[in-house]
Amino acid sequence: MPLGLDAHVHASYVSDGMDDGEAHLEWGELRPDSPDSSIPKEVPADDKWFAWHSIIEIWFTVFSTSVASLHILSLIGGLGCLATIFLVTRDLFDSEQALRLTALASIYPPLIRATGRFYQEGIILILITLAVYSIVRAIRDSKFSYWWAIPVLCGVLILSFKGMPLWYILPAFAVLLVSCRLEMNQIHIAFIALFVQLVILYRNEVSLSHPDIVPALLSSFIGYFLFVICGMLIISKDDTPSNSESDLILRGSKMVAACLIGWVAALWVTEAVALEKGFFDIVYSFRNNPRYFSLLLIPLWFSRLLKTDSVGLSSESGENKIVVGLVSALLVINILVLSTTGTTGSEYVGSHLGDEITDDEDLLFVSDSPLAMHRLYSIKFSMDPDSDGESIGHWRSNDSGWQLELLECNQLSNVTWIFVFHDLTPSISSEWEEVDFEGSDKVSEGYQLYKWGGEGERCA
Repeated sequence: MPLGLDAHVHASYVSDGMDDGEAHLEWGELRPDSPDSSIPKEVPADDKWFAWHSIIEIWFTVFSTSVASLHILSLIGGLGCLATIFLVTRDLFDSEQALRLTALASIYPPLIRATGRFYQEGIILILITLAVYSIVRAIRDSKFSYWWAIPVLCGVLILSFKGMPLWYILPAFAVLLVSCRLEMNQIHIAFIALFVQLVILYRNEVSLSHPDIVPALLSSFIGYFLFVICGMLIISKDDTPSNSESDLILRGSKMVAACLIGWVAALWVTEAVALEKGFFDIVYSFRNNPRYFSLLLIPLWFSRLLKTDSVGLSSESGENKIVVGLVSALLVINILVLSTTGTTGSEYVGSHLGDEITDDEDLLFVSDSPLAMHRLYSIKFSMDPDSDGESIGHWRSNDSGWQLELLECNQLSNVTWIFVFHDLTPSISSEWEEVDFEGSDKVSEGYQLYKWGGEGERCA
């Protein structure tokens, strides 16, 4: 499974910071002002992802700055997540429930994907598990307990991982305290999700009358049903009596779920506006955004396990067929994902260019993908993992007039290589020679790499 696009972006930040002391994206913003082209410039990290980047930097320093190195770190994070779930669940409940919950986490598709692509969900779930465990221990301690400090620390780390201001921890805990007193039903969750969505859209300067607001919210609820209710086997019932501990965790989980539903919906609308793409095109391109719901796995199941006489994660009830069917579906999904996902064409091209391109040669990436700049940075990290090269990458959409720009020899004057994404078949001058790159036989035939082959320099 290839590294995720976000992983390449963060790795590019870190490698640049290790090279010159200041972490930047050197080829321009991930979301350019223009919907069809990029402007190469340095975009500073400004310590927004300090904790996440620190982990990557330490790993790169001890081992190596490479794609393979990140895969190993991601695997360790995934195994650490499973180990944390098992140990914490065993301490609070018993070994049988710990094994069952760990087994569920091990086949949960978003966590498998996070481990394969070096996404943050596995590490964040470790922090969530420790936070919920500490809250339960603090509740059981009759006097003031230092256990309460752990959820605060975990919350700060999660905010840093996501590049959010650390002061957000204050309103976050205020909302969770309020949720402890609320008996939330589906209507309350829907209203809170809509409110969160509107607040985020207002902050992102998106019109609150945008026609995609309701479709995005409905799509997010569908994602919640698939990723949480079905994917986490929450669809099974547990009618055993609740208590103060289980109620507290459940109410907090519902509030977090409502906020996540609104957040995912707002992300879809914001991307559609920023990239000037159709809503359903954005939902398809960002179809894995509901993976953020994965942090609910432990809180929701702990809220059940904490019930009086809870049967926990079991298939002995009358819903045995449903549970077995969902587990089978999860296994089939994982098999399909793992068997059809390999190294991307961008990584192969980047590795090839790393051996061929010189510092006075630039790259032009032609793509209509909403994630074109993310893909450009996946090329960059594979091409120049140490971030010490001088080559510049440019992005253009297929209809941007890039062929004319090449002739004008202005911003694209140093372009010597052209990489065309697999879903395009543009018209290219015969002076550009198509190049076979190592691994081209393992990816889509649509990937095309060209090098200038005309007589003399292209822009003399």
